Formats: sequence, C-alpha cells, structure tokens
Amino acid sequence: MKSSLIMLMVFISACSSTSEKKKNIDPAQSVSVKTADFKKNKPLSYNASEDYYQAPKGATQSNALYQESAGKSNNTELQQITNGKDQLASMMVLCYKKSFAEAFSIADQLFASHAKIPTYWNQVATCHLLQGNERKALLFYNKALEVTPKYVPALNNIGVIYNKNSQDQKAQVALQRAFEQGKFAKTPRFNLANLLLNYGLGEKALRLFKGLSDESPGDAEVRAGLATSYVFLSRWDEAWEQFNAIPDSKRKESRIGLNMALTAHQLGKSELAKDILGRTNVESSDKSYAASLRRIIGE
Repeated sequence: MKSSLIMLMVFISACSSTSEKKKNIDPAQSVSVKTADFKKNKPLSYNASEDYYQAPKGATQSNALYQESAGKSNNTELQQITNGKDQLASMMVLCYKKSFAEAFSIADQLFASHAKIPTYWNQVATCHLLQGNERKALLFYNKALEVTPKYVPALNNIGVIYNKNSQDQKAQVALQRAFEQGKFAKTPRFNLANLLLNYGLGEKALRLFKGLSDESPGDAEVRAGLATSYVFLSRWDEAWEQFNAIPDSKRKESRIGLNMALTAHQLGKSELAKDILGRTNVESSDKSYAASLRRIIGE
C-alpha cells in the first residue's frame, strides 16, 4: 500500500449512500442476481510497514519533500507512481490531476474493504483539499486519526490547513504531534520549521532546517528555509551562502527573492540587491514587504 506523507496538501466522503423511496420495478428491467453478489468484501487490516509513498524515479536524497509527496510531481512523474494495480495510488494520482469524479468513484469502490485503513481516509481527505473543500478535508483527516490516532500524514495535513487559515496555535499542536510521532518524516519537520519562522523563532527553526539539510543536501526548499532562518538571526554571510546555492529560477520566487535582496543589501551589495529585487516575482501578499525593501535599498 502506498500513501502520500504530505501536508499538503494533503489537505470526504463520497462513500456515503442515501436511501430513496421504493419504486415499482418493471420485470423487463430486472437483472440476474447470484448469492455471490451479496458477499461483503473482507475489511483489510492496517499494516504500517506497507504504508509508504513510492516517489517517482529521480526523487533522490537531495529532494527532501519530493520524496514524500506527490504534490511535488508533474503529470509525467505522477504516471510513474502507479501502474494501475494499486487503487489507492491511482486515486491519489487522479486527485492531483484534478480528475475528482474518477478518484471518488475509486473511493466508493474501496470503502467497504478500506474503512479501517488510515491511508484511505487520508487520500480521500486530500482529494477534497485539492478540490478546495477544507471542511470535508478536515473531517476525513480526523477520520484517519479515529482509525489510527498517531497517523503522521493526517496530523501533518491538519496542521497545514490550520496554518493556511491563520489558526496558528492549532497548527502548532498538530504539527508538533506529527513531528513527535514521525521524527524521521521530513514534511512535518519542514512545516513546523516554517511555522516557527512565522513567529520569528529563527533559532528553533534553524535547528530543524539544519537537520533536514544534513539529510537532504541540495534541496532548494530546505535551503530557502535555512537561508531565511539565518536572515531572522542577522547571520547575513551564512544566509547569502545558502541563497546563492538555490537555483536561479527558484530565487525569483517572492519571499526567497525579497529575503535575498535584503541579505545582499546588508552585506553592502546595494546594486546587486536592486537587481535581485527587480527580478523577483512579488506576490500580492508580499507587496508591503517589497515596498519597504525598495525604500531601504533606495531603488
């Protein structure tokens, strides 16, 4: 059984049924029914050792989050995740491709046999999250925890939803639980570290990002977090070293580019700071920060 360990965005059920009023049935529309048709699928038992996410080829140790989440893969890579035999993996891929009707059809088929499998509820929740229905996603992430109380992916994803909705205390509780239960899982540590940065807790965030960097050297997302931690601590030379190691296309992202521009300015590289700021794709949520930087840099 394969599962996505990500927040993400993993971040219900189309499996419930509704009864209708009885109607008279035309004998001409009847079908042949056999005793075997009424046999229930035997519910599967959860085996944690079989619950893992098989990343696409190319997901090396340098790609920390890519190893744990289908959300980082493109359509070609998603096709590598499933060969069509693993229905949970197929459902996950369909959700990331936004083929929700097909995904929920599979969920319906798996309900009876997978009701005691937390991975199933986590995947169904993620489909709803990707569809934009956070309330249903939370409902079914919690269903995964009802089945398996310490299930790390669900805890992580709940934390992500709370963080997205500025419910930081609830996010911290969920992500801390995910971190404590899955100390070797990278995604909960990454999310918790970013939450700590939101509160300006650079030293604590730095320890988490350093650990991730040691395990997955070269990961751009981790480098960005590490660099930002150094920015919070005014350790400009170390921040600059990390920013420079991030691919140029990644450095154009809003918060990364802005923090790199600030770092360049603090190191006396004023013209370079202006150039970096000019090439940064500033998001609407960062416009105030960008305006402040322009005043500081003198652009």
